[in-house]
Amino acid sequence: MPKFTDHEKEAIFETLLTKGKELFTAYGLKKTSLDMIVDACGIAKGSFYKFFDSKEELYFRILEREEAFRDAMLVDLQSSELPAREALRQMLKASFDHIAGNPFLLQLHERDEYEMLIRKLPKEMLAEHIQKDNAAAMAWITDWQRRGLLIQRSPEVIVGAIRSLVLLSLHQKEIGKELGAEVMDLLIEATADRLTRTY
Repeated sequence: MPKFTDHEKEAIFETLLTKGKELFTAYGLKKTSLDMIVDACGIAKGSFYKFFDSKEELYFRILEREEAFRDAMLVDLQSSELPAREALRQMLKASFDHIAGNPFLLQLHERDEYEMLIRKLPKEMLAEHIQKDNAAAMAWITDWQRRGLLIQRSPEVIVGAIRSLVLLSLHQKEIGKELGAEVMDLLIEATADRLTRTY
């Protein structure tokens, strides 16, 4: 098995993420084989295992990178000088636009990829991911509640409400192409209004 320099390792790692994303987006997790991945990257199967334990782990690392936009949006939200309702509305809208324009994230739910993924990944890896996700959201919620910008409800309930909205946005086909965007805009408005109305 070849030894790679640090520079080569970094280049191979990035190639695995890039080519893996292309293949998973085109064929899905189930139909993308490890052979397809290593062939696209020009490496041996043994070399793949120096970076990832399975194709599911590669998929998960790509997913984490694709979802990193949320942390950046939460930072922007906390430092926004807009009124709370408008800042939250813009953040929710930008999040949904990002997901709608990202085929990798869209097919995660359309093909039931997420269910397949959680069955194959180590439980501790998923738990760490959920904890990290929750920590970023909780920091924003507690900060805004302290500043009187967000309703005084359990942070878990607020996170759950926003996650529910995200999941609903992935089902615009069922809502109907004509109405989907308009329905989501209305729900975003209602959510931003209710979460920031601190009467």
